[in-house]
Amino acid sequence: MLTVVIRSILIFLVLLIVIRMMGKRQIGEMEPFELAITLVIAELACIPMADKSIPLTFGIISILTMYVIHQVIILLSKRNRKFQDVISGTPIIVIDKNGVRLDALQSMNMQMNDLLQAMRAAGYFSVDQIAYAIFETNGQLSVIPYPQQQEQQQNVSLPVPLIVDGQWVKEDVGYYHVDKTDMENIFKKFDLTVDKLLVVTVDEYGKMLIQPENQKYITLNAKEELRLG
Repeated sequence: MLTVVIRSILIFLVLLIVIRMMGKRQIGEMEPFELAITLVIAELACIPMADKSIPLTFGIISILTMYVIHQVIILLSKRNRKFQDVISGTPIIVIDKNGVRLDALQSMNMQMNDLLQAMRAAGYFSVDQIAYAIFETNGQLSVIPYPQQQEQQQNVSLPVPLIVDGQWVKEDVGYYHVDKTDMENIFKKFDLTVDKLLVVTVDEYGKMLIQPENQKYITLNAKEELRLG
């Protein structure tokens, strides 16, 4: 038992040193290759701790080897931009002044719900608040917002998604007591159908945002037409 404790402590110390050497950004801003290396290191650390028949040096050498691989990739990435793009990918613009870019979402195998979640995490709840949004190679969303007007700041309301990826969000449709028929009548004015909509949101003041596929988003105040409750 004492042997297992000692081996675990030694492996932990080696891991701590290696992760610190790899840099602080390893903790929360990992590139894809860094995540892969971290997962492999975690597995390599577990084997010698659990199996006393495996020499401790095997685990330490394997962990140090992964650290060397990490440093080599970092060095090559600094010297060759194409290599960096292959290993880490490139930032992708997912929202521009026309709204959500469907082709960008598809290239990342993302759904509209994933983008909405990233927007909320960044502090934005509606597409029309954002001039540009970029998914960085570490998975974080960087946002350039439109300047906030005084009137918008005074009338703060939660935009609720009623349609996401061409489907009604049943639990949210009743949030402001919106009638689907009223919504569909509004869509018909723009020759739109539900299945061709990326996202539709509405707030308690009747401000509606409609984001069709591969088209500029539409904003309007539909309070009277929706008869919000």
